[in-house]
Amino acid sequence: MTRDTYTAENGFVITDDIVDKWAEEAEDNFSGATITQFAGRAWEDETQPLKPRTVRLSDTVWHLIEADAKRRKMTVSAWTRNAILNELSSEIVTQK
Repeated sequence: MTRDTYTAENGFVITDDIVDKWAEEAEDNFSGATITQFAGRAWEDETQPLKPRTVRLSDTVWHLIEADAKRRKMTVSAWTRNAILNELSSEIVTQK
């Protein structure tokens, strides 16, 4: 079986062995990992104030969002931002 290598934008070479290791760590829920908190939002160079926005949703969809946000112990606003950012992240990956 041929093992592939990939090169990140910064020149770091990623092998299939590294990808396998990352997959194992993810499946193990990154046990033992140290998380460093930082101020601001990871997707912004500079933290900007949040502004209210309006979206049109049916009551059914709204209740589904409320229920899922509650299950995840999040506010509806945080849930919505997270959903939008996940969608944008996958779109950015697709464009590359």
